[in-house]
Amino acid sequence: MKTILSILLCLAAMVGCTPAPVSGMDIYTFSVGKADCSLLSFDGMNVLIDVGEEDDGDDILQALRDLQVEKLNLVILTHFDKDHIGGFTELSDALPIDKVILPDYVRDSELYQRMDAALQEHQIPVERLSADTAFEMGRAAFTLWASTKAYDGEKGNDNQMSLVTAVAFGQIRLLFMADAEGGWMKDLCYQGYELGCNIIKFPCHGKWQKHVPTLLALSLPQYAIITDSDKNPADVKTLDALQTLDITTLRTADGDVYLFTDGMTVSMP
Repeated sequence: MKTILSILLCLAAMVGCTPAPVSGMDIYTFSVGKADCSLLSFDGMNVLIDVGEEDDGDDILQALRDLQVEKLNLVILTHFDKDHIGGFTELSDALPIDKVILPDYVRDSELYQRMDAALQEHQIPVERLSADTAFEMGRAAFTLWASTKAYDGEKGNDNQMSLVTAVAFGQIRLLFMADAEGGWMKDLCYQGYELGCNIIKFPCHGKWQKHVPTLLALSLPQYAIITDSDKNPADVKTLDALQTLDITTLRTADGDVYLFTDGMTVSMP
């Protein structure tokens, strides 16, 4: 009897020690030239941050299909430059989208008008942010910071209108800086925003700005993602600053970027 009991206990222990499937967040940033498009997949949900340029729509759609993405639960369009909203019409024609979040301004451009028409045609719920907001999706907590600056259509300060997206997943924090620059970047660095993160999507495709040293000192990421290309590479001064701080730099000029987090650590599978 003792022998049988011992065998049963051993079997139970073996079953208990069987590793469970790893569940976490997949973080993709697609290589679409000097343009932004990042996908967060977690808990059966998909969040897309920006959609590249108009010519990138086919490539982004194929990448999503390859990842078996059949629906976008949320699309965040950080601002209305062509390299952030260009692929929206094509994506919205091909995939259901539950909701879109936009900054609260209007740009006088054909791409903006096409994006707005697609939103209306597909009756996609839209939230236009003029103030910071926070919400949860599954195990992820999102905080979106709306720009402190007013839109100036004549000066074309769209980059300063960028929504900045912070995501907490377990103990891991991601920060997507869009194209924040100028006065908006200054406010982010000096007005008490919580910039500490494990992963940062670097602003402005790796452009050097005078507030970059402060941004890096406050964020101290393990990984920095830069959306650049061979034709439009990140500034050498930016790359040197990242290297000096021993921050692993991942550039879309080298191809798609993929990271994974289980909520405790970040890895490059």
